[in-house]
Amino acid sequence: MPLLPSSVNGFWKKVYRTNGESLCLSALHQARTPYFYETWNVPDTMEGRFDCAVLHMCLLLRNIKGPIAQSAFDAFFSYTELTLREMGVGDLKVGKQVKNCAKFFYGALKAYEDGLEGRESLEEAIIRNLYGNTHSLWADEVGNYVRTCDHLLKEQDGQKKEGQGVSWPALGV
Repeated sequence: MPLLPSSVNGFWKKVYRTNGESLCLSALHQARTPYFYETWNVPDTMEGRFDCAVLHMCLLLRNIKGPIAQSAFDAFFSYTELTLREMGVGDLKVGKQVKNCAKFFYGALKAYEDGLEGRESLEEAIIRNLYGNTHSLWADEVGNYVRTCDHLLKEQDGQKKEGQGVSWPALGV
């Protein structure tokens, strides 16, 4: 997903990011870590990268609430729409594609929530949502990573550190 300043009528303006947008960008940055694609074999495709971004946004939104969560969610779908447009999706199709992305997002959000709460297997949710229902030897390791992220984000209390962003675990160190 692009990290471009917004423009108005072709003129660039200085962008002041909201706290929610900054949190969204931290999740997107973590989702772009090459370790997911090179070591854990997450498909290095537009869909695979979107699925990894959704995973990180779900973790983030699970641990923040209120207006800042809405702001992060809005920023995520603004970047999603911008990416679709940059890929050449026509104006008449963008809305439908964003709607499909939102359906996937809400399904993944519920599956990851259920997995982290023990109502279903987190590893099965990962295989279904991150690996496209293809068996992965890395699902257990990714599951451990997801649990670590959830615990770390819970400890950071995003509500109190709105201006500071969040920290994610290092990968491949």
